[in-house]
Amino acid sequence: MVTNQMMNVQIGNFGTLQIGHKDLMGKASQVIEMGNERRKAKGLEPIQLKFLLQKQSIWEFIIARNTQYMRKIKCCESQHFQNTYSTDIYTDSDYSEIYKYKDSSGHIVYNELMKKFPNLIRSKRGRNGGTWAELYILLKIASILDKDLEVEIYRVFIEENLLTLRDIGGDNFNILNDAINKLLELVGLNNMNKHIEVALIIRDKLKILDSRGYNQKEHNYLIQKYRGEYQSSLADMIKVGFIKDFEQLKEVLLKL
Repeated sequence: MVTNQMMNVQIGNFGTLQIGHKDLMGKASQVIEMGNERRKAKGLEPIQLKFLLQKQSIWEFIIARNTQYMRKIKCCESQHFQNTYSTDIYTDSDYSEIYKYKDSSGHIVYNELMKKFPNLIRSKRGRNGGTWAELYILLKIASILDKDLEVEIYRVFIEENLLTLRDIGGDNFNILNDAINKLLELVGLNNMNKHIEVALIIRDKLKILDSRGYNQKEHNYLIQKYRGEYQSSLADMIKVGFIKDFEQLKEVLLKL
């Protein structure tokens, strides 16, 4: 699925994290809020985002991540290293840039330095404003705030594989719509209403009540998993001729 859709991901009992399922950019303020709630419960002082962004250590991490990020881009441009990393074009991270953005007290002037890494961290104004950071950076922030929060974010995105399942569901949605268009009675027609009807039945089966669909915080990895499986199974049944018309498609879907 090409579109970078925003997801509201539930991070255990900590709270919700809004994040793009393609660019992995999420709201830093939400991680800060979750972490500080835990710190408060443990009798610890809260840590503000601006305090973290003034520290050299976090910018060393961002620069190291940027080096890795750029290495992947270079690899993907090569026919020999599609979608992978290569030590053949490995270069060490250059941290000298940090010293150009220090004030007299030794703090990082982060608003200016941030502009050099918009793919990893950036500030936005207006609707959905605030500081947005890539998942790696969010995890770094979480690791400073609270270890339990850090571990839970890892679990959600690695063990549950949530973003990949979301992407598979989006791809299978398109595959299923393609198959529906090939049903004999629907060939050559505008079948958008049919696509929507099937999507609404799937939402109902998965107990998704909000009209915004599959991106709400309560839509955990199981819902993403079942959504993708339903769509894939239906598309396959149409392709092999088990499902021959739209009414039969709906009947089968209701029985899945």
